[in-house]
Amino acid sequence: MIVRLKRVGDVSTELIYEAADAIASEYGLKVIVDPFKVEPPMETFNWERLQYLASALTMKLAQEKARGEFLVFLVDADAYESGLNFVFGIALPRIGAASVFLKRLRPSFYGEPEDWNLFVSRVRKEVNHELGHLIGLDHCPNPRCVMSFSNSILDVDRKSENLCEDCKLKARELLATWEGS
Repeated sequence: MIVRLKRVGDVSTELIYEAADAIASEYGLKVIVDPFKVEPPMETFNWERLQYLASALTMKLAQEKARGEFLVFLVDADAYESGLNFVFGIALPRIGAASVFLKRLRPSFYGEPEDWNLFVSRVRKEVNHELGHLIGLDHCPNPRCVMSFSNSILDVDRKSENLCEDCKLKARELLATWEGS
């Protein structure tokens, strides 16, 4: 299984390679970084909320997805989903695509000084979390596991960028079924 990473909006090359490293390190999958940036589709933007609808944006961008790959977008924007004020990311396992939204992962969003290392750590966690959903993992009750649900940035900061032992085992089993299909 291949994971293709794509930049949506103004996402640095350095950040996309950090995300690629997180996926390769945790899941052992081959990661391809798409060299081109794309712009977020404006038809998925809600002008009243000033946010993108996460599922619509991800589905629209995933129209060019190839068979046999997962597609993960790093999106330089804020997003929401029906019933939620915001999301850090979204995974759509049925189509094999996910998005991580960067705006609320930046310390500056919360009035804090810019901190590149903290920002990168948050992005790595959310990329690993959404990829976990793509391969079939559910949310984990272990608050240190990368698959734990994050209701706030404090939850993101509290968890590790790695799977707990139970989720690691499940991930290996799930990836084996992907490789066999």
